[in-house]
Amino acid sequence: MKCPKCGNDECHREEVDVGVGIIYGPWGCSECGWSESEEYDLSDGKDPFDEKGGFTDQYGVYYPPGNLVAKAIRKARGEPDASK
Repeated sequence: MKCPKCGNDECHREEVDVGVGIIYGPWGCSECGWSESEEYDLSDGKDPFDEKGGFTDQYGVYYPPGNLVAKAIRKARGEPDASK
C-alpha cells in the first residue's frame, strides 16, 4: 500500500491468524508515522509514549515500559529511560 500522507511505497500492517480467520491491524507508514487509525497516527507529532513510559507504534502494537524497543526509541530521541 502507498502512504496517503508522504507517498512512501512501503506501508505495512500487523496480522494474526486466529484459526478461524485473520485479524488485521491498521495500515501504517514506517517513514512518516501515519496510521489509518486516528488513535495510532503519529504523523502529526503525537507523542507515542504513555504516562508510564510504554510506547504504541503506528501499527497499534504496544511496547510496555522497560521494553527494549521503547528504550531504544527514547535513547534515539535523547530522552532518559522512564522505566527506572
